[in-house]
Amino acid sequence: MRKRFMGAIGVLMLLASGCNLGSAENEQDIPTQAPATGRPTVTITSPQAGDEFVVDEQIFVRIVASDAVGVTRAQLFTNGEIVRTISSESINGDIQFEGVLDYTPRTTGEFRLRVLAFRGAIASDPAEITVIVREDANEVIVTSRPDTSGGGTTGGTSGQPVIPNDGVCRALTTVGLNLRSEPTTTRDNVITVLPSGTLAPIIARLGDNTWWKLTYTSRVGWVSGDFVTLYGICNAVPVENFVVSTPTFTPTWTPTVTPLPTSTLVPTFTPTPGLPDLVIATIVGAQNVTIPLGATEVIEEYAVTVSNLGFGASNQFEVVMRVNGVEIDLGVISNLNNGETIVLTQDVTFNASGFYTIEVEADPGNAITEISEVNNRGNISVDVVAE
Repeated sequence: MRKRFMGAIGVLMLLASGCNLGSAENEQDIPTQAPATGRPTVTITSPQAGDEFVVDEQIFVRIVASDAVGVTRAQLFTNGEIVRTISSESINGDIQFEGVLDYTPRTTGEFRLRVLAFRGAIASDPAEITVIVREDANEVIVTSRPDTSGGGTTGGTSGQPVIPNDGVCRALTTVGLNLRSEPTTTRDNVITVLPSGTLAPIIARLGDNTWWKLTYTSRVGWVSGDFVTLYGICNAVPVENFVVSTPTFTPTWTPTVTPLPTSTLVPTFTPTPGLPDLVIATIVGAQNVTIPLGATEVIEEYAVTVSNLGFGASNQFEVVMRVNGVEIDLGVISNLNNGETIVLTQDVTFNASGFYTIEVEADPGNAITEISEVNNRGNISVDVVAE
C-alpha cells in the first residue's frame, strides 16, 4: 500500500515537472517587442556660434540630420520665424540627410539660427546657434565666409559656398540630389548623386523652368528645380525641348483570362492622401522705401509666394497680410496640390516714416490639418524715410 502511494506521488511530481518545463519553453517563445523608433536628430556644421556676417549677404547654414526611417525635410528659423525649408528628393526621406539652407539678413544685430529636421510630422530637437550681423565687412572679426582673394577661409570654419559675381547662371544644390540623364523621374536614369552645396554651371533648361541641365566635373545631366537655388543671369539660358519617350513592350505570352462569376465582388482600394504643409516661402518687395519730397505717401508692391510642401492637397484656405498689425485680405485659395506654388501680389501704402513689419499668414484660422502649423507665417521689415 505504501509503495503504491509513493508511486502515485512520483507520477504527480513528474506531471508537475512536465507542466513547469512546458511553461518555461512557452515563455522563451514569446517575442520581445521592438523599441519604438525615436525622433530625427540634426546638427548645424556651419557656421559656428559667434561667427559674423554682413547685412544683405547670404548666410549658408549647413546641416547633417539622420533618422532610422528617413528625414523628409528640414526648416530654418531666424529669431523664431521660418525662413527656409528644404526637402528630400525621396518621398520616404533619407536616413542620412545633408542640406544647405540660406538666409539673407536685412538688419544688423544678433540672429538666432534654429534648425528642425522632420520625419513626416515628427520633429527633431532643435539645433541652434547665434551669429552676429555687422553693417560693413570691415567690422567683421570672426567669420565663416570664404576669403575669395586667397581662396581659403578667414577665421571661423569653412562651409560657406563662394558665389562668383560674374553673371554666369549656376545652380546650388540644397540637398543631396540625383543628376539624371533625362529630365524625368519615371525611369532609372541617375548618373550620379550631387552632394549638398554643389555649385555647377547651367547650360540648358526646360521651358517651364522645372528642370535645369548642368555640367558637373566631366558629366552633363539634369536636376529638378525644386531642390536647387539659382544664381547669376538665368533668363538667357537656352530652352531645350525634351519629350519623354514611352517604351514599347512586346508580350511574350498571352494570358488566359477567366471571367469572375457575377456574385464575386472585387474590392476597390482608395489610397489615403497625405497631409499638406502650407509655407510662406518668400515675401519680395522693397525694404528701404523713401517718400519723395512734397509727397504724402508712397505705394510699393509686394509679391508673396505660398507653397504646399506636404504630401497631400490643401483644399480651400485663406491668406492674410498684416502691416504693423493692420490686416489685409489677400484672398481665398481654392486648393494647392502637394508641390504646387502660388504667387499673390499686394500694394502697400506707406504714409509716414518709421519701421514697418509686413507679415503674411496662410490659413490663419488653422482650418486645415497640416504636417506643421509653425511655418504658415513669414515676415519682412521695411524702413520708410521721408525726404
